[in-house]
Amino acid sequence: MIERPASVVRELLDNALDAGATSIRIEVRDGGLTLMRVADDGEGITADDLPLALTSHATSKVRSLDDLERVSTLGFRGEALASVAAVAEVEIASTAEDAGIARVLRSGPDMPGELSEASRTRGTTVTVRNVFAAVPARRSLLRSAGVETGHILAVARAHALAHPAVRFLLIADGRRLLQTSGSGQVETVAAMYGSDVARALLPFGPIVVGENKVSGVVAGRAFHAATREHVLLTINGRPVSNRALLAALESGYRPLLRKGRHPLLIAEIVTPPHQVDANVHPSKAEVLLRDEQAIAAALRDAVSATLGQAPLSALDSAHARSASQLTRPLPLRFPRRRAQQITRISERPRRYDADEADSPLDPGPWEPLAQFDETLILARTASGHLLLVDQHRAHERILYERLLQRRESIRQMVETTAPPVEAGQMLLQPLLVELSPLQARQLEPRLDDLRALGLDCQPFGGSVFLVRSVPNLPGMAHDAAAFAATLAEEAAADSNDWLVAVCVSLACRTAIRRGQPLTTEEQRALLSELQSVAVVASCPHGSPVLLRYSRHGLARVFEW
Repeated sequence: MIERPASVVRELLDNALDAGATSIRIEVRDGGLTLMRVADDGEGITADDLPLALTSHATSKVRSLDDLERVSTLGFRGEALASVAAVAEVEIASTAEDAGIARVLRSGPDMPGELSEASRTRGTTVTVRNVFAAVPARRSLLRSAGVETGHILAVARAHALAHPAVRFLLIADGRRLLQTSGSGQVETVAAMYGSDVARALLPFGPIVVGENKVSGVVAGRAFHAATREHVLLTINGRPVSNRALLAALESGYRPLLRKGRHPLLIAEIVTPPHQVDANVHPSKAEVLLRDEQAIAAALRDAVSATLGQAPLSALDSAHARSASQLTRPLPLRFPRRRAQQITRISERPRRYDADEADSPLDPGPWEPLAQFDETLILARTASGHLLLVDQHRAHERILYERLLQRRESIRQMVETTAPPVEAGQMLLQPLLVELSPLQARQLEPRLDDLRALGLDCQPFGGSVFLVRSVPNLPGMAHDAAAFAATLAEEAAADSNDWLVAVCVSLACRTAIRRGQPLTTEEQRALLSELQSVAVVASCPHGSPVLLRYSRHGLARVFEW
């Protein structure tokens, strides 16, 4: 059922996941009204089946009527693409082969199906343009582009949390709103809400209820929001709405949070296909479930026990007390704010201070006291504050800004015709990087910008590039495989902030790792460099670099 652009994105994501995709890229413009594009690396559509893709009731997921009693896929009716083609211009480029040639099907409300060919690796790309253009009355009921983009973001976020092993990327009007690594649930939560929230996740289950299995995670009580939009319920990987189960979840956490506050909560139910009915609503968002009352009770008890038995740490207590006194809780962080932190390095730094959130960081030297777990540097400022500094993120921020400064310096030298300066380090053996034909076309006009970073990359015939030098960053010359992955994944991305993404990726791959011991002098040097960056409080991904506590704050925590 196509109600708004987000409905289109939901159907396309369902199809991509059903095809076994491990990476999904979503691009929208003007809230999806002008353009929606979903590309995946799934199994693709065969050349014989593609002409049927936009035909009503055509599906490869149901072979017989009995299959409707045990639906295990997210889509199954064969109506999604046909419904989209009835209200928008649709282009499907797909191949199930490794030859690199895809069949392309174009159709629309007043356009017969047209077939052609294009270059594409295995997988499917569906492009939808001018949705509801032929139905002006329906289009007039839609909200602003910002509101519609918000609905699309909510759909993408729910699917990414429900499928943490899949990489998701959402770009709206050239801005990256969401990106996950596909490395697991904790990493996905960290990418969306920050590492603080990810570290505060409390698992519950698995709990066996008849033929069903219930499990999930809930963030600690220090992290909560004013709406229920971060409470997610999934059944067999499908984000769903079930009033009884959602009410059970709320009854589990309601006594443990202040009135009107809701946690980050992900509840997962795995059940045999014959135990669930997804035909209740046209959008498949509402479902019926056998043993619903027993499952609801299990969810309620699990959430209540998990939150009730987990004490707040000293840091969480400081956050909670500060929030209480300020009459506002510690908020969950959202992707839009993270995107702004990535693209605007000159913005005012965000502070992670439990007591003096608006005061500037000390300009005097920071003296290292110890290294905790070979991950955090404990330091004392000139005014006596205690700092906890994440060594990896601190170094990542330093390297990221160094890359951007180097790019700006090279650009100024070019404008003033100053003598060229070698910005990178030459490789003992040049590196060959092979891209797809589309990536090669996108990368070629960007080679001068890459050269300003110290990356000497030259065409070597076809879609192959020869890399002679790499940015002068620690370990870069020795990690050729990681560098090649960065170039292929980021430098050729069809995005307005592609060069920023390259800098972020290079800085992350070469920064000091967690678990790496540092001498006192190395700690002191890292802290000194951190003080000189433009944004000291967050890494390029938007995660916190440091926490600061004053004597007064510690005295309140320990009740001195």
